[in-house]
Amino acid sequence: MRTRMPALATSLLAAMSVVTVASTTRDATPPALDDFRNSAHVPYGHLTVNVDVTDITVPPASGEASAFYSTDAQATWTGVPLAEIPHYEGGTWGASFPIGEGGVRYYFVVRDDSSASFSSPSNGNDVFPPPPNLTADPGTETGGDVVDPLNNSLDLDGFRVGYSDSFLYATLSNVTGSWPTYHTIFGPWFAYSLVVDNPDAGADSFAYALVYADVPLIADSGLYFVDSRDTSYSRVGDIDYQLADGDLHMRCSLSDLHAQTYFGEDNPSGYYVLGAGTAVAWTANLGEKADSTCAHAYYRRTDSAMPGQNSPPCLSNRNHVLTAEQGTNGAVFRLSVDYTDPDGHLPVVREAVVDGVPHEMGSGPQHDYAAGVAFSVEVDVTLADHEYCFLFSDGADTVVTQPVTISLGSDVPDPDGSSAALTAAWPRPSAGSVTVSFELPAAAPSSVDIYDVRGRRVRRLWSGTGGRHTCEWDGRDETGRRAAAGVYFLRLTSSSGTDSEKIVLLR
Repeated sequence: MRTRMPALATSLLAAMSVVTVASTTRDATPPALDDFRNSAHVPYGHLTVNVDVTDITVPPASGEASAFYSTDAQATWTGVPLAEIPHYEGGTWGASFPIGEGGVRYYFVVRDDSSASFSSPSNGNDVFPPPPNLTADPGTETGGDVVDPLNNSLDLDGFRVGYSDSFLYATLSNVTGSWPTYHTIFGPWFAYSLVVDNPDAGADSFAYALVYADVPLIADSGLYFVDSRDTSYSRVGDIDYQLADGDLHMRCSLSDLHAQTYFGEDNPSGYYVLGAGTAVAWTANLGEKADSTCAHAYYRRTDSAMPGQNSPPCLSNRNHVLTAEQGTNGAVFRLSVDYTDPDGHLPVVREAVVDGVPHEMGSGPQHDYAAGVAFSVEVDVTLADHEYCFLFSDGADTVVTQPVTISLGSDVPDPDGSSAALTAAWPRPSAGSVTVSFELPAAAPSSVDIYDVRGRRVRRLWSGTGGRHTCEWDGRDETGRRAAAGVYFLRLTSSSGTDSEKIVLLR
């Protein structure tokens, strides 16, 4: 039930409503974080972590997007920069860092020009006040933007947030290290707060605030309901607070928040919008905001990777399609495959290997690897036979598909209606020499060459002009050395067209 407050408290808390609006909106939407993923845990190896970042107004500059990781049960944290991963639609950012034998925990901080989004460590034992290693600093607030001759303590220069299963934690810091609640008992009076809103509650005008204030006989610290439409407040619960090491520490019960009509437990977006602020009231009718942070999206989660048995990923629905594009080398074909990892691990290697050359593959905006994600890449190739396979790894296990051979020479129409043709190549396979017959309709310079699976020329067998011809490959390269056993491609190139055949050399 909403309670009526004395005029002085109303003035002070009305000023706090301005803080609420400023802290949770600021006409800025924090970046959205989704699909928090990591690779498989490999003791004494490296862990790769990814997060999808959308709704970002300006891409983060260097140092403004970071992953923080701990290998000592959250006692210490190390920050590493996130970098945007190429070939992923929608904006996927990632980092890699060394790990030891035990588990690793990590969280993210992403800032743009006007807001920030972050997750944090977990305070599982409900330590209060929480030490810095159990909270996260989004790094958005600096001092020097408020000058008050009576109370520079209103100038915030940082805040940290943490969580447990039972509580939401906040630590505010200011430029003075002191937290007075009034100048004299006759005023002015000061308040400090952390404002928190559930974006899924469907009530844009309402929020809740952990408020530290102490106006004797009038207002005290607590959890307050905020209605920014008419600047009205009501105290709806208690909070714990403590001044320690120059900081203001506050926490509120999550069950108290979840019980509120305009907050609730339903939070499918996975984050709360929050911000910190200060306010001052001079009289019963005059108060205003002093300082406030930008809007933040806070994800109440800590991600981890633990040692244990790993389930290898699997590849399915492999496919190749010749596109309508005319590539630099002659044609472009699109390769695709579905990657599924039973443990939900991301792929640290995602390649289509064409003629021995790896091509990094990309995916769409969704990365639920346990359900399966489609990867694809377009490859510019010559008009000849090509062999490809897919190679993926979750960091611990690598999977490779069986090679597939495709012929592009017959798939791409010849624009003049005539083409050069290899009429025969025998024997196949061959343990020695290979005899080649071919026909050239046009009297134009032509050549016959041998290539390996990586697309490197091994030997030129013949060059000349049009007509019917026969030549022989003795299984040696240009220097006269015997070529290794394996798959090779015989390619006829002419202004009238190109033709190719695959041959297998035995030893």
